[in-house]
Amino acid sequence: MKDQQQKHEFSFVRRLRAVNTTLQILFSIGLAVAINYLAANYYKRYDITSDAKYSLAAESKAYIQGLAEEVHIIITLPNNSDIPEIAKIQSDLKKLAREYQANSRRNGKAYINVEFVDIHRQRGRARELMNRYGIEKENVLFVACAEKVIEIELPELYNASEGKPSAFRGEQAITSAILEVTNKKALKLYFLSGHGEMRLDSVDPLRGLSQMGNFLRERSYICHSLDLTLSAGVPRDADLVVIASPQASLLPEEVDTLRRYLRDRNGRLIIFLDPGRIHGMDDLFHDWGVMVEDLAVVDIDPKYRTQSGDLIIRHFSEHPISNLLLEYAGSAYFGQPRPIRIDPLAAEDPSLKVNYLIGTSKKSWAERDFRTQNPLQYDADRDIPGPVSIATASMRSARTELGISIPGGRVVTFGNSDFIANNRFKTYGNYTLFINAINWSLNRSQLLNIHSRPLESYEIIMSQSALQNMLATFAVLPGVVALTGLSVYLIRRR
Repeated sequence: MKDQQQKHEFSFVRRLRAVNTTLQILFSIGLAVAINYLAANYYKRYDITSDAKYSLAAESKAYIQGLAEEVHIIITLPNNSDIPEIAKIQSDLKKLAREYQANSRRNGKAYINVEFVDIHRQRGRARELMNRYGIEKENVLFVACAEKVIEIELPELYNASEGKPSAFRGEQAITSAILEVTNKKALKLYFLSGHGEMRLDSVDPLRGLSQMGNFLRERSYICHSLDLTLSAGVPRDADLVVIASPQASLLPEEVDTLRRYLRDRNGRLIIFLDPGRIHGMDDLFHDWGVMVEDLAVVDIDPKYRTQSGDLIIRHFSEHPISNLLLEYAGSAYFGQPRPIRIDPLAAEDPSLKVNYLIGTSKKSWAERDFRTQNPLQYDADRDIPGPVSIATASMRSARTELGISIPGGRVVTFGNSDFIANNRFKTYGNYTLFINAINWSLNRSQLLNIHSRPLESYEIIMSQSALQNMLATFAVLPGVVALTGLSVYLIRRR
């Protein structure tokens, strides 16, 4: 009887263990399935490198996340090439392709599809691409959306130094192509000329805008020059007019043309003015609630000046143009500015809204006698105490016959042009400030959260004594502890 009871207990235990093992297997399988499901549908990728070199730039991400149509990137490189250069290009592009696909995924759908095609081996696929896009070249990258195709040659993916590739610029080339094929309408910017303005085709470091011109073209903007004395008015296809540092006053009829463009066509205008220049646009500025006085800003705070005497701007207001620099504690690099302030009478116009953008330090002032006084000193009776506003953004709302308020014209005014010149354009947050002004003026709000990602290098400089202390801390002391432990172990074994 006792033996039967023990057998029954052992049999029950075996069945219990079998059930337990089965449940463990089922739970393990269920856990694996659940993990794979979550990984396939909800995933996060992190780049822990200090300069995020394995991630797309924030600008590219902003563009990609706004895609409404699928974009196809076709790379006609041979697989397993024996040519080291081709193999290196393929490796670089594969890494970049993964980032584009990962960042374009929304609601389980990837809006960017990347395909590597060996046109000699994959003949069927090559014929399909030929019939649809006209693609037949080898060693070329194509970006296509609907019927639009952009071709990128391999040399365009790299910067060269002394005849050899020095830096990979594939992201820049591909993002630019994505913008071009997805934009239904290319935006056109007109730069005013005829008054000694800065020019896009000039490579002069102090007055040239060739860096800006390249920057805009890479983002698919079309740039033209505009001489209002030779034109019947602002062209109908103008999305934005830029006045970059006129050295002479605009004629009254030119100012009237710009005022009509802003008033009748809800135009967009960005103006860069330098101290001491008579611009002739007082009536235009009055329309848009801006005071542009003939003063120069002086800042004596050493924390806000470079060794060369230029200003480091760190005060930004809460506005879509300057929010990014404000949030990331960024800065801009300006030459001497002039004050750009809000007209107190602007508050009386309910359709007009004017915001400050940039200010100087508390130790600055707007100097009225900057042409004659040397050295410059603050005069409480004549000068304007700091901080001084040096940029504003004006926006007017228009009302329809049904009483609905719609966006009207926009005017951005900077009291300096040095920060967009070739020698400063890509320093600090200058070009971020500029492109955000462009995007806000054009009401491209989805592109305003773009910031620069500087390439940083780090160097550790140590004195001889500091190096000895580091060796003692990280080498000698751990070595002594290890030897002590080894000695104790050997003694105990004996």
